[in-house]
Parts: sequence; structure tokens; C-alpha cells
Amino acid sequence: MEKLYAAARALAVIVAIIAAFVEIPQVALILLVLGGLSAVNEENIKTYLTALVLAIAAPALNAIPGIGAELAVIFGGIGVAAIGGSIVAVALSILLRIKSDWVK
Repeated sequence: MEKLYAAARALAVIVAIIAAFVEIPQVALILLVLGGLSAVNEENIKTYLTALVLAIAAPALNAIPGIGAELAVIFGGIGVAAIGGSIVAVALSILLRIKSDWVK
């Protein structure tokens, strides 16, 4: 399973890079799913921080002349994947808490 998580993470980065130069239909959905798959075994705090930083900071890359717009799309896409991972982490956390409430 570790290889699957690593492959999903690498594919999310590749899709984010390609999406900066080619229009991909439903790219946000693809990145959310890949991010959700890749974050299953990660430390949750790193996933949350990555999602927050990239969601806030990626648009600032537009200020770089020449390649800023592409960088903003790439890092924004990676941020979307991290958001997908964060959502999965929160959902799993909620499920574990519910389970621990009922199984004692």
C-alpha cells in the first residue's frame, strides 16, 4: 500500500504541473482524489499545514514576472491535493473518535 500512496502523491504533482500548461477537465477533482489517497499514512499536521500554506501563498506567485502564473497554478494544484488529503485525514479522525466512543 505504501507504493500506492507514493504513486498517488507523485501523480498529483505531475498532474498539477501538466495542468499549468494544458487544460485538464475536472483537474480539481482529480487532485482531490489523488491527495486523499496519498495522505492516508502521513502525519496529519504536515498535511494540514501544507494545504493552508499553499492555499494562501500560491496566488502570491503571480507576482513573479514571466513564469509566476504557471507557478501559481502548479503550487495551487499541489495545495488542492493537500486539501484532499486533509479532508481524508479529518474524516478518518472523526470515524476513529466515533469508534472509540462505542467500543470500550
